[in-house]
Amino acid sequence: MSGPQPVASPTKSGSPAKASLPAPGKAPRKLSQAVVIVHGMGEQRPMGTLREFVRAVWSHDPARAPFYAQVADPADPGGEKVNRSWITPDSRTNSHELRRITTPYDVDGRRTDFYELYWADIAQGTTRGRLAAWVTNLLWRKPADIPRDARGLYVITLLAVVTVLCAALVLATSTSQGYISWTTGTLVTTLASFVVWSVDRFGLPYFGDVAAYVRAEAATVEKRALVRDRGLTLLRRLMLDDGYDRIVLVSHSLGSIIAYDLLQILWADFRPRKLEAIRDKARLKAICAVDKSALNADGSAWLDKLDDFSGFRRAQWELYRQLRASDADHPLPWKISDFVTLGSPLTHSEFLVTSNLAEFRRGIAERLFSACPPIGETAAGGTVLYQEGRSRSGKPQRAVHHGAVFAATRWTNIFDRGNGWLTGDPISGPMAENFGPGVENIQVELRSSLGRIFTHRLYWSLKATGVEATAAAGTPPRSHIGVLRDAVDLGRKLEPSQAAPTTSARR
Repeated sequence: MSGPQPVASPTKSGSPAKASLPAPGKAPRKLSQAVVIVHGMGEQRPMGTLREFVRAVWSHDPARAPFYAQVADPADPGGEKVNRSWITPDSRTNSHELRRITTPYDVDGRRTDFYELYWADIAQGTTRGRLAAWVTNLLWRKPADIPRDARGLYVITLLAVVTVLCAALVLATSTSQGYISWTTGTLVTTLASFVVWSVDRFGLPYFGDVAAYVRAEAATVEKRALVRDRGLTLLRRLMLDDGYDRIVLVSHSLGSIIAYDLLQILWADFRPRKLEAIRDKARLKAICAVDKSALNADGSAWLDKLDDFSGFRRAQWELYRQLRASDADHPLPWKISDFVTLGSPLTHSEFLVTSNLAEFRRGIAERLFSACPPIGETAAGGTVLYQEGRSRSGKPQRAVHHGAVFAATRWTNIFDRGNGWLTGDPISGPMAENFGPGVENIQVELRSSLGRIFTHRLYWSLKATGVEATAAAGTPPRSHIGVLRDAVDLGRKLEPSQAAPTTSARR
């Protein structure tokens, strides 16, 4: 249940309303930005992840809001002030259980709307048989196909399965031969009951989601399609809303695999096409800047890092800026500037999504998966452009290929690699080996009241303590919340200073 909502202008739900001119001394009002959160695995509650995330990124960041937008914290009236926000109804999610969290104008004269892509209800209903089939598929691998960073998880899973099978064998053998003792029967029955309880209590609610989505199989296609359709509906509506000029896609855990799929599908529809040399000079210039970092199709030959990583990130931002506005010749804008992954299993893609690293790299070369930087059109890299055809007047037209989503979208990956299964976040890790050296990988060390034990859900926790583990030389390490805020980048550090015209207001 939500409290009283501020009165909105009498406009259609979710559509922009005209804003009044800013008072003297205030920053000029600009187009809004949207942050979409894709939650992770488990029986998540609607808006649970979203509200915690907004508190970390917006509410408790005094640098983002002007003094008149800071109010007493309703949860702690005597404590520090927080940045004001509202929870408002919104039609874009197609669910009355989900609402948009919106902010007042920040210090840059811009409002931010936070959305949650909620999909947990679709993944419900995974059976024990489906989970067992998925686990069997993971275990039935050649030792050489198991990546080093997944071997700990593999061994633990294998030992658990072997233990259960041995217990079942002992019980079956003893029963068939008629000499099972009361003690043995009790122990085996207790173990079997515990295993069944653990599977139902933890396995199905969490790893059942993974089994229902990660691999495309006959038993998973329907749920995968439903999850994607919901995400595409929300993101397409935001992309085509003239009140927004930027979207940040933030994902956690299994949600990062879903978000990655959505990015690829959307890019295929919204990528720049029908580009002409003179008419689209600015766009082509921005694409050429990205081309300098384009990869070749052979993932085994990629460098560990780019020669000019910051230059590549600037080129991505500039291309996003060129593509975010639509016109008569290019009616579909591209507005997703950033992809942020937290505790992402994409680091294990060659193990979870395909059978081995060779198969995954073949998918990269075939553009089934998108690399960062993107793969060039030629075997040696080169450009992401290809000749698409000619205009009615005979002018050559080019397009960016469908596997180049990270030409215009920056990818920041935040992870906490521990020393084993129980410390840190064993689900997470760096992305360079699988997806290329253009991903900004930032390692943090997180701690809760239990110490370093399984930190998978602490990336946005205000109760946890965390620090950047790989800060540059001479630079003080940021807190884990500081790392997250910089990745989401509500202040748009690379945005040129400009006085934008008065645009829509939302509440």
